[in-house]
Amino acid sequence: MRRCRPRRRLRVTAILAVTACLGVGVAPFPMTAQAESTWETRAETITQQALYRSDLDPVSELPDLRDYPAGPVRKQVFLKLLVPLVEAENARIAAQREWLETVKAGGGARSGKERQRLATLCQEYDLTCRDQRITQALLDRVNTVPLSMVIIQAIEESGWGTSRFARQGNNLFGLRCFKDGCGLAQAGSGRQYSAFDTVRDAVRTYLHNLNTHEAYAQLRERRARLVAQQRPVTAEALIGALEGYATRHDYQDVLLSLLRTNNSLILSHRSDKAV
Repeated sequence: MRRCRPRRRLRVTAILAVTACLGVGVAPFPMTAQAESTWETRAETITQQALYRSDLDPVSELPDLRDYPAGPVRKQVFLKLLVPLVEAENARIAAQREWLETVKAGGGARSGKERQRLATLCQEYDLTCRDQRITQALLDRVNTVPLSMVIIQAIEESGWGTSRFARQGNNLFGLRCFKDGCGLAQAGSGRQYSAFDTVRDAVRTYLHNLNTHEAYAQLRERRARLVAQQRPVTAEALIGALEGYATRHDYQDVLLSLLRTNNSLILSHRSDKAV
């Protein structure tokens, strides 16, 4: 959490995006000693990629997007800021997942480094892991969320980055906190909303909530079924499983409407527009 401080006007700068392109094959079994050594080296490489922190600007304070005219100009500034941060966090999760799949295919966590890394991931994703096995329950949690869905929720929850919670707390997703003095108070309601040191911290917390909180178990189950069926995991598919995110009865319909209106613009800001 960060304390509120006087706001200063920032200029949105170019932000470098990081994408994960790892491409791991499956080793034959049983493995020779040389093959096993090669496999462990490859797993360690992916471990380092999973731990990699991109060189993105930290964006500790949002620019005041109210200074930009509502419509195309404000949208462009908002997307130029947020899309690379979401891509970077999804790339981090994708690297974690590929490491898990690689180690699982190799027979599970064997070395001390692998066991330590697995324990760290289990703790990060709020699961108890036993016997150094990589379970399907863990893989169901360690997965990315479609870029368009993340952006659409940020649009709806922050009013294209203009809400007080976004401006004063980098909170683009309407994320609440529940301890006295934990964040920014909502006048007249008694509710408090989280404040984050950076926009990227807010993105990471939002993704962590979707990947771990019991309220979004249905979303994770739907995503896992699509993965098992080798079908694309789309924003449309997961928005329909967002029950519990908001109290308004038409929340999912609102998100789908925003998606239809803005998806082409969102995708035009991807770092790899060919994907």
